[in-house]
Amino acid sequence: MAHPSPIPAIRAPRRSRAALPALLVIAALAACSTPNPNERVTGDGGSRLLKLSSKQVTVDLTPAEQQTLAQIQDKTYQRVQPPSAVNASSSALQAMGFKPVKADQETMLVEGELNRVIGVRWREAIRAIFKAKGIPLQAKPDHESVSALVTVRPDQDGETLVRARFKVTIWDTNGDSKTSTVTDPKMYDHFFSLVQDSLSGKTS
Repeated sequence: MAHPSPIPAIRAPRRSRAALPALLVIAALAACSTPNPNERVTGDGGSRLLKLSSKQVTVDLTPAEQQTLAQIQDKTYQRVQPPSAVNASSSALQAMGFKPVKADQETMLVEGELNRVIGVRWREAIRAIFKAKGIPLQAKPDHESVSALVTVRPDQDGETLVRARFKVTIWDTNGDSKTSTVTDPKMYDHFFSLVQDSLSGKTS
């Protein structure tokens, strides 16, 4: 049997109820404007009331995330020459769907980009109609771009170090974007597994 709450329900006086929507809007705007210490605005498109262009935000890693990244982004290979590691890294990114993939043997850098739609297109078409009529809608994730940067360095012990870093940028339906570094171990484990497959001749 449910017991009555010890806290009595508070009902707003009749004359103050009209002011509640305005107060809720102010409170919501105040909550949304609370700065995140790990977020940096790298491009501002104006205020919420007057939006001139898109807004770009970069999310910096916390100390804990930096430690996690340091533990998962490196892999050392024995008896593997740097050019072979560069080629294997390029093959791994291509196998993951990155396109284009650029490999530079001179600088021992490999770069790739992966783009995909994460929003539902027919829903976005309906949202576009509402926005054209001036009806405000909450922004939804629309598409994302994952960038990969792989560096290859020879070790003093004759080994080859491969370091990977993935960043993801998510755009919403308002054109705003947020960029953050991927710290999911599965992403890096998958990449290094494909690198090993390429070095072992399991992939072309």
